[in-house]
Amino acid sequence: MSEPTAAQLKDEGNDFFRKQDYVGALAKYTEAIALDDQSAVLYANRAACHHGLNRYLDAVDDAKMATQIDPGYAKGWSRLAASRDALAEWDRSAEAWQKALDALPKTNLSPAEQRQKDQYSAGLDAATTRSKTTESPSVSRFKGEDANLPWKIATEMLPELRKGGPEKYSSSAWVISYAYEEFTKGVAYMNEFKTIPHPQAPGGFAYGGNTMGLTYLTNGLMRDERAFHLDSSDWITKYNNQVKFEATARQAWHSDGVENIKQLAQKRLKEKGWSDVRPALSVTVRAWIMRGMLDGHLRNKPDTGVQFLKRAVDLLEWGRNVWKNVHKDDRGAIFQDTFLRGVRSLHLKMFMNAYSADPGLNSKFPLEHLKEEAEDLLKEIEIASKNPSKEEVDPGMVSSFCIYPAAVAYTYAFVCFPALPFLSHDYLAFRMIGFYHAQTALHSDDVLACISFANGASAYLQAAKTYPEDDEFHAFYLSCAMDCMRNAGLPIRDFNLAAVTLRAAVPKMMKIWTVSALQQGGRDEKIQANLRSADEMMKLVAEGKLTLEDPVPL
Repeated sequence: MSEPTAAQLKDEGNDFFRKQDYVGALAKYTEAIALDDQSAVLYANRAACHHGLNRYLDAVDDAKMATQIDPGYAKGWSRLAASRDALAEWDRSAEAWQKALDALPKTNLSPAEQRQKDQYSAGLDAATTRSKTTESPSVSRFKGEDANLPWKIATEMLPELRKGGPEKYSSSAWVISYAYEEFTKGVAYMNEFKTIPHPQAPGGFAYGGNTMGLTYLTNGLMRDERAFHLDSSDWITKYNNQVKFEATARQAWHSDGVENIKQLAQKRLKEKGWSDVRPALSVTVRAWIMRGMLDGHLRNKPDTGVQFLKRAVDLLEWGRNVWKNVHKDDRGAIFQDTFLRGVRSLHLKMFMNAYSADPGLNSKFPLEHLKEEAEDLLKEIEIASKNPSKEEVDPGMVSSFCIYPAAVAYTYAFVCFPALPFLSHDYLAFRMIGFYHAQTALHSDDVLACISFANGASAYLQAAKTYPEDDEFHAFYLSCAMDCMRNAGLPIRDFNLAAVTLRAAVPKMMKIWTVSALQQGGRDEKIQANLRSADEMMKLVAEGKLTLEDPVPL
């Protein structure tokens, strides 16, 4: 039997697409493109599949290819515009909608073309309106002179902690101080960027700076996101200059899709070797990480943040597989276990935030996917704990990349607080599982809801136990566990035991975490409300009006 043609594969893809089987349609369009890579229609159709699967960055890549092949193809521009919309790139979306309109006939439009015109005009108006709306950043801005900032207090604690030896390694001071040190080093390099007049340079200017800015910024974020803060009004401008400088200096990939980068990286590796490809890949991946974090938190677009972080994870996993036999010094730090674990943790937390912004059974960010990723992270951490690295590392490194991620995973299987700010990985696994159970409870009948809340309480308690006692998340997740106990109807005895532990934890937390994004979001009010509730219940128990075995009143 003869092999199918590109046209036949396209028709099969169209059939899948009409049934909303985007995976099946994407596979057929991909096969067709392999036979005809100059078809704007095929790329536009595959872009629509990516869009249907919420892979907006991939949709942009294919839509751009469609418009490059045929600049007069209106649907290609509309696919690009719709994908830019999904990424909240309003200015670029408006530009694409306008080009889609420009590609349509000016007169004598058919009914189908008139519908296209109406759709594109509405898209243009919406994008133009949104581009004029400035959203307030959700990343906290702290005054540099504030002596109560956690990283300042933690840094001052380190000399005494060092004297205490290994017994003092379990403190959040190690984590936040080292995270802050790396992040601020990145900011310092960012501030070194200079524009120098040069008559022979393109545009009359040359640029100078340090190419390690992105490395330290991302290393700091992966150690502990809470170190991320804006200390100047022109922070974003300086950051953008740094990214452009490093991308140019390292010839990084910035507008290519993941699949294209895979091919280009391997080709370039053969031609120029690891000394050229290693820094290019590092800048590419780290720029995606930063873009994901900035979009998710500064622009309040966690759905967009998920796209960039997932892209980083995909490229890293691919590279670790393709170059698994290459020495770690050649392929670079981004392919190390700890780095991938750090990016996966960031992605998992951003996914949770995206679900919180779009909750429910029909969310584009399914809870089951969240739970699966959290459980995978826990397994990965368990394997890593059985094969510890022989390299000497600081105490903060161990917590940031081995302990914190698991706690987070347990927590996120349960919801207690909406989109939480910046956290770390081992704890991540515990958090995610808590988040999962809590959200599941909200969409279950009474019996299943009680079970889910009880499971959530257990996961939050495990997360709290995993964090150092002086970390704000130790106290905060004890409080979350108490919320779940109340909703599950667990005995007052359990609620009070958690309250006793929480009451002892608060002074330790306040030693370092008097000021934080979580605190600004209502942390202390939530904790004190649960402690007051416990006091009231124990008073009723003392008066004989309740017993320790009675369920916690709602």
